[in-house]
Amino acid sequence: MKLKKLIKPLTDAKLVGKGNIEIKGLEYDSRRIKPGMLFAAITGYRLDGKEFIGEAIRNGAVAILSDREIECNLPVVIVASVRKALADLAACFYDYPGRKLKVIGVTGTNGKSTTVFLIKKILDFAGIKTGMINSLVYDTTVEQFKAERTTPDSIEIQYYLHQMEKAGCEYAVIEVSSHALVLNRVDNIDFTVGLYTNFSRDHLDFHKSMDKYLSAKKLLLGKIAGRSSYAVINQDVPEFVSLIDEYDIFAISYSPDGRDADIKIDSPKLSPTISFFNLMIFDDSCEVWFNLPGRYNLANAAGAAAAATAIGIDIDIIKNGLELADPILGRYQPVIMGQPFSVVIDYAHTPDALERLCQSAREITTGRILTLFGCGGDRDSGKRPLMAEAASRNSDFVILTSDNPRTENPEKIFKETLPGMTGDNYEVVSDRREAIRAIIGKAEKNDTVLIAGKGAEDYQEIGTTRHPFNDKTEIESALKALGYKQVKAG
Repeated sequence: MKLKKLIKPLTDAKLVGKGNIEIKGLEYDSRRIKPGMLFAAITGYRLDGKEFIGEAIRNGAVAILSDREIECNLPVVIVASVRKALADLAACFYDYPGRKLKVIGVTGTNGKSTTVFLIKKILDFAGIKTGMINSLVYDTTVEQFKAERTTPDSIEIQYYLHQMEKAGCEYAVIEVSSHALVLNRVDNIDFTVGLYTNFSRDHLDFHKSMDKYLSAKKLLLGKIAGRSSYAVINQDVPEFVSLIDEYDIFAISYSPDGRDADIKIDSPKLSPTISFFNLMIFDDSCEVWFNLPGRYNLANAAGAAAAATAIGIDIDIIKNGLELADPILGRYQPVIMGQPFSVVIDYAHTPDALERLCQSAREITTGRILTLFGCGGDRDSGKRPLMAEAASRNSDFVILTSDNPRTENPEKIFKETLPGMTGDNYEVVSDRREAIRAIIGKAEKNDTVLIAGKGAEDYQEIGTTRHPFNDKTEIESALKALGYKQVKAG
């Protein structure tokens, strides 16, 4: 695509240099620049992209996107916001796939990944070709890519949506983080459905306050377009219910607790491996056997059912889609090797998610709840004592360990976390591998061991390096060391 055509959507752009050069791709990481690409010099939170223009040129960049004039022999496109302009360029470069596909966006503090999986499972059963983007996988239906973040950057997301369109997808279901909304990653996407799961403290290192965090989530409502489009709101979350009044938009409500809502779950029966409930959709209802255990997964099921209802999916198809869903990697994922106690991996990394995890396990456990958790470094430090309170108040025993300490000293993280502990039912074991072995070694018959925080991650970030590490692998190693050999799917 010619540069002058590519920049047409930019109303504030100033082009310095010739616009008739061919642009073969877009990139903001100078290390990934290939010949013929435009380099976007984004000013980030730690690095300034303009410092890497030289490297980008050496790697073959043929044009630069910048927020100020620079001296170089290439065409320079000057804009007020490089990040926003790049989102517009990416959509133009891939011919606006986010306006051609029907897109369902899922946002909220917790439950997004599972809800996205469930919606896709329902649409797959309905025979509707559907791509998916969430924090575990980017699935174009032709290829699957390991996710690097919850919502990819604007270039990547437009690329994946373009691949879905080429593959013949009718729908895309995507997980929409608050960062993605603020940082323009999902600009130029017209959402058919915007689903709100829940709202609790997270990412305050980025948003600074709960009001700003809620304002970020609200941005999705402004991207729901079309007469047949809906906001899908968890009726049990007052912050989200109040948002609807600010927009002239159709809304469908859901409730996992049987409250007054369009879609609700009634009379749930829970066990360690399966849940049974009555799904009520307006005036219709059906019974569902659901393979994702834990009370908090009822909310994910109700949300997925509500999103499917919004696009006209029949209740029988919704029922079958939910019943075909398997446990999600790293989301209340059991590890079964013949041991007489349960071991569960979960991504819970917020106070609310950790509390719900412990409470869900308590409902279906006759023995004790043993919980292992840590707090990520270089993230919201204010939630650390709240995590400790949630774990210690809802568990019989807790081990505090390292999560992804990043550039922070783990001892500093522990010091800021421990004030939230209630009682003395805890230990601190800095090494996560040793901590997993220690807590599994304490488990007795009918106990449940919760390994929280990292889910399906295959690394531990220490300093600026990601070292190979996987909770499931370490759990299996610990169980084998205790003599358990009977590996089953989980």
